Amino acid sequence: MLAKPRHILPAILTIVAAILIAGCTPPPPPRPTYDPGDDSGVTEAEPDWEASSPPEYVMPSIDPVGEPAPQQGATEPAPEPPKRELKPMDEPAPAADEEAEVKAADTKVADTEAAASDSAPAKPAAGDRVVTGDWPCWGGDVHRNMVNATTGIAIDFEPAATAEEGKRLLWVAKLGSQTYGNPVVSDGKVYVGTNNGGEYRPKHKGDRGVVLCFDEKTGRFLWQLTREKLPQGRVNDWPEQGICSAPFVEGDRLWVVTNRCELMCLDTEGFYDKENDGPYTDETDAEEQDADIVWVLDMIEEMGVFPHNLATSSPIVVGDLVYILTSNGVDEAHLELPSPRSPSFIAVHKVTGKVVWEDNSPLDTILHGQWSSPAAGVVNGQTQIYMPGGNGWLYALDAKTGEHIWEFDLNPKDSKWELGGRGTRNNIISTPVFFENSVVLGVGQDPEHGEGVGHIYRIDATRKGDVSPTTAENQSNPNSAQIWHWGGVDKDGSLTGEKDNDCFRRTLSTVAIHDGLVYAPDLSGRIHCLDFATGKRYWEADILAAVWGSPMVADGKMFLGDEDGMLSIFAVGKEENKIKEIEFPSSIYSTPTIANGVMFISDRSRLYAISTQ
Repeated sequence: MLAKPRHILPAILTIVAAILIAGCTPPPPPRPTYDPGDDSGVTEAEPDWEASSPPEYVMPSIDPVGEPAPQQGATEPAPEPPKRELKPMDEPAPAADEEAEVKAADTKVADTEAAASDSAPAKPAAGDRVVTGDWPCWGGDVHRNMVNATTGIAIDFEPAATAEEGKRLLWVAKLGSQTYGNPVVSDGKVYVGTNNGGEYRPKHKGDRGVVLCFDEKTGRFLWQLTREKLPQGRVNDWPEQGICSAPFVEGDRLWVVTNRCELMCLDTEGFYDKENDGPYTDETDAEEQDADIVWVLDMIEEMGVFPHNLATSSPIVVGDLVYILTSNGVDEAHLELPSPRSPSFIAVHKVTGKVVWEDNSPLDTILHGQWSSPAAGVVNGQTQIYMPGGNGWLYALDAKTGEHIWEFDLNPKDSKWELGGRGTRNNIISTPVFFENSVVLGVGQDPEHGEGVGHIYRIDATRKGDVSPTTAENQSNPNSAQIWHWGGVDKDGSLTGEKDNDCFRRTLSTVAIHDGLVYAPDLSGRIHCLDFATGKRYWEADILAAVWGSPMVADGKMFLGDEDGMLSIFAVGKEENKIKEIEFPSSIYSTPTIANGVMFISDRSRLYAISTQ
């Protein structure tokens, strides 16, 4: 049965992060751990960490994937993007070696048809089981496709407050009172952003943004990054939301965006090595269980950014550069842009913290906030960075220079933005996914705005210029890169079986692409299974609760958490087949992570390490 429109109870605003058209048919197809010295009584061997020195700037790349996607017809109009100001900085990184064609930033598993990606090669274990390695960033690598190659995943686990009370739980760690960060796993450690409700550092009382670091095998707390709230209050730093950014980890370095609108580089060892890595050495918190900050870029002080409600972007690292959205947005009254010329997209040298390039493309067309995150892909030998703008446009920028390659408007031309979510124009909360020389992305709004008509597109990433479906004059764009579109309203019921039914609603979720299918939840709790080649809908399932997180596909299954604390498990394929529901103690606002044979899931206040074998 198709889901009826229904209201979602307003949620505390955070972001983790359409016109009524006559039809919405898609176009036709064309490690070691160590002793932290706490009171847990567990002692492990200390690793031999290798110091890193500032490397030469060499632009690595992601493996080119597939052939250029065919162009398809366009059906929706698109307004013209504002002229941007690209600002190369005074101290750019050295030029990249053009002959050194970039290699994969994250290793792909051999089975490319399965689209399963991971930062370490998948390796066969006992029997025919495949176990993947670390998951060092949200999505596993810079393509952001929510697919993992692990097989033989047991689903008879039972979450509980403690490992002893549950089933198949290796360990359970307390988090804050609200958790929107996605767990990442690297070199024997698990990292997750949350608030200060866990009170791991007694000297810090009250509301804070934190990143917690745990031992991967035992769940032992190792260290905490602690950031005080901004004095401006909820307009820039919403209460109790903590740090929502998912870190990116590479070697012994971690990059994350804090609640204070800072891009930070941390030493993953913390202070256990008895060293204070710099250039930043003025930490107020410098005890063994505190974070060792390597450098800080304060985007408010140094770039004039005005984050609306919260800075949330989850970084990616390609070569020597870190890429993020700054979260620049509107004022508290939602009427003015306090800093329209401040950058929205930046590239920062990962070793020095120096800004290499910045771009303020949306300018004064930012609708609300900018809570999405970047992705990357290689197209025809050129590394592209995909930046979702706060005006509802997706921008593809050259990774080295920030120059624009193409831009695409994900909203119909005559859609309108209205306060409180009453309009038909949407911004972008979900993260782009790069797959087979194309990008899949949907639109949404702050979940407090509730449900509304949404759209999802597959975009040919081989084009250049304004590749929106229509021109600024509302004419069909001969340069359109739209491969397919799903969304809008089914006026006659021919597509969904119900007249005036929304084909697709606003979404916060990033898609998973596997075996020719796209799994795309919307905020209303409806899961859409679409054909990757054509956009045709195969099925829609309603899990009857709001969805803030994203699906994870692994072992022939799709895992998805919801606001009611239910983990729904579906069999992948062209027919709807819900296998099981597993209830967690509280809401799941994040995406399941699978690394080294273990599934990590964070609900509102706990992190669960679940044995998959």
